Amino acid sequence: MSDLRVLVVEDEPLMRERLVGMLQKAGATEVKECADAASARAAFDASEFHIVLLDLGLPDGNGHELMAAFKAERKEQHIVLVTADDSIESIQRAISAGANGYVVKPYSQEKIHDVVNNFAMVHGGDMALIEGLNRPH
Repeated sequence: MSDLRVLVVEDEPLMRERLVGMLQKAGATEVKECADAASARAAFDASEFHIVLLDLGLPDGNGHELMAAFKAERKEQHIVLVTADDSIESIQRAISAGANGYVVKPYSQEKIHDVVNNFAMVHGGDMALIEGLNRPH
């Protein structure tokens, strides 16, 4: 795999900008940004992404419902939920609904590295995706 395409669905502009920068450092070649469920739905329908990073709290929808719609369309879609909610119930709900991961805000480069690394390991172990990452120690 020579490129990594990611869809970021995050309504908070500063959080979205930070997340995009981290993904680019982690090797993402294309990052599509969406601030709400409607634009995320349109982007998902128009293109294919290796990873979808999906905020649970969106101004026009629920991340759990959007994930269910994405998974119904593309069962194998790699979706990682991102949220400030670190409750066990929320994490369990996400994983049992088919999330491939769960990242609690605030984002760190290490957490985003792990998202990309986990995707690479699951989908062929192509570690070239993350060669340029300056992982913090």
